[in-house]
Amino acid sequence: MPGASRRKSEHGVPDEVLMARYADGDAQAFDELFRRYEPRGYAYFLTRTGSRERAEDLYQELFLRIHRARGGYDAARPFTPWFFQIAHRLLVDDQRRAHRSHEVPIEDREFRADRPGSEQQIADRERLGQVLDALSLEERHVLLAAKIEGVGYPELAARLGKSVDAVKKMISRALQRLRSAPNPTATALTSQSR
Repeated sequence: MPGASRRKSEHGVPDEVLMARYADGDAQAFDELFRRYEPRGYAYFLTRTGSRERAEDLYQELFLRIHRARGGYDAARPFTPWFFQIAHRLLVDDQRRAHRSHEVPIEDREFRADRPGSEQQIADRERLGQVLDALSLEERHVLLAAKIEGVGYPELAARLGKSVDAVKKMISRALQRLRSAPNPTATALTSQSR
């Protein structure tokens, strides 16, 4: 199996190298990135939409956007924050489009209707998104990975090529910036993560 030996050799290749190779036209590099990020990308959308169909649609659109943006990728910067920044923008665009058209899929209506205060939760998420946008890509990635996805500091340090102490300091600074933001939602959320 010629593809199997290629896949095995791709296993230890950093995401940034794979993305740079994909930008140069290497389809196998894209396949490996897709394999690595499919579960995380899908989970990102599923947790934010509550709809399997919507998450699948957004996930497919995410890789279309990555394909279109591949020429602008800077291989000197970490891939993961770049990936999730595109995912975040796609989600915001989708929410705005749905809000403008007042289109809410039936499964989303059921999901939101049975939860008290869902309108407030949506507004809080939007405000939190605005506050998170004030962070750098790397700060946002590290903060979300550690506090939302539960990724450990050693794993984050290895991904970013930094020490564990540097990652802890980065998360601490990001949380400080969120706490100092003039936004009660951000303050409430960061106080829960202490």
